[in-house]
Amino acid sequence: MSWSEFYIIVSGLITLVLLIVVFPWLRNKNHAKQDSLSNTQIVKQRLAELDREVQEGLISEHDKRQAVDELKLALVDESAFQSHKTGNAKLPLAIGAVLAIACGVIVYAQVNQMGRVAQAAQAIEALPELSQQLASGNANNLTQQDIASLALAIRQRLREEPEDDTGWMYFGRLMLSIGQEVQAIEAIDKAVSLAPSISANRITLAQALMTTGDVNNLERAQSILLGLLNDNPENDNLALMMAVVSAQLGDLNNTRRFYQQVEGKLPADSDMAQRLVARIKELEGNTTEMVALQRSDAEPADEANIQGDNKEAVTGFTITVNLSDNAKASAPKEGFLIVFAQDAISGNRMPAAVVKMPIGDFPVSVNLTTENAMMPQFTLATLSDVVVTARLSEDGNVAVAKGEWQGSVNASVTANQLSSLSIIINKEL
Repeated sequence: MSWSEFYIIVSGLITLVLLIVVFPWLRNKNHAKQDSLSNTQIVKQRLAELDREVQEGLISEHDKRQAVDELKLALVDESAFQSHKTGNAKLPLAIGAVLAIACGVIVYAQVNQMGRVAQAAQAIEALPELSQQLASGNANNLTQQDIASLALAIRQRLREEPEDDTGWMYFGRLMLSIGQEVQAIEAIDKAVSLAPSISANRITLAQALMTTGDVNNLERAQSILLGLLNDNPENDNLALMMAVVSAQLGDLNNTRRFYQQVEGKLPADSDMAQRLVARIKELEGNTTEMVALQRSDAEPADEANIQGDNKEAVTGFTITVNLSDNAKASAPKEGFLIVFAQDAISGNRMPAAVVKMPIGDFPVSVNLTTENAMMPQFTLATLSDVVVTARLSEDGNVAVAKGEWQGSVNASVTANQLSSLSIIINKEL
């Protein structure tokens, strides 16, 4: 709605209110005039009847004069009453009009939301600049106010143009940059459904799915990447993404196949290459052990000796989780407590360690160590600084959902040591 349309509508409403207030007064005034005319006609008719009665001898001339005098007095009294009644109505009307206008102004000042309307207008004006910054990959430079303005402007644009796949993609990238994976995936999914032929949208969707660490999302990302690789099998970036997601899923064949495609093109000291190699060796070792167990009739080795030989010091945290007063009143009482650690330095949002348990009594103590890693090659021992988060979730998913509560702290990882941490859950998502 433009400002011109807004002003026209407001003017029309004000005019309607004024008409509603004035109409009863005008109507009463017209009725008073009609009553006055009717009474005058009645008097004239009565005078004619008196003349006729005198001519017929029904009354005397004296009686006629007396009756005429009475009619004149009654007409004067009625005119004075109408004049007095009409004069007194103006003051109540004026007072009522002033009170109505004052009340209207006060109520409108309280509920008009003009500040937010102006904020929305400013956000729409800044949309091109902020969108360019987001598209160029500089989302980390956006302030909280920039993010709020950009989200507001994009939502307004999408409300007017719901079929704009570019707008949905921008909104998805924005949500992804601030860690809102669920909203990001929904928005990017919408962009893909509107423009399925644009491969860049599908690549972004696969990336968003991979950041959640959820098995179902990882399987979907793998399916999307397989479809893209069928259309463009020589694309090394897609092959690398496919190797990573397959490694997360424990798919040895696809991990090995697509890593071989990019193996010679990655730097020798690449952290990603080292992790993929370690994951492939682990999956190959698990496969070999399973085959050996199936084919061997030998007695199992002494489990205690094996554990003693392979035992390593544990790296992680002993975490005490408690609730703030607001969280005690409003946070979910049923569901799961999820405690997880993420790299605080890089943009990798995959948890290095996750512990999930049913919600119970607080405070509660939780051990989060290298043994809780989602991937053997990405553990707390491989990180130096982490963000440790405790979240109350009704569905048990690490991805953010509306109505969940969480608290976070930054911590440094000390190798081969359990450090103590305390987290207060105090923020509603």
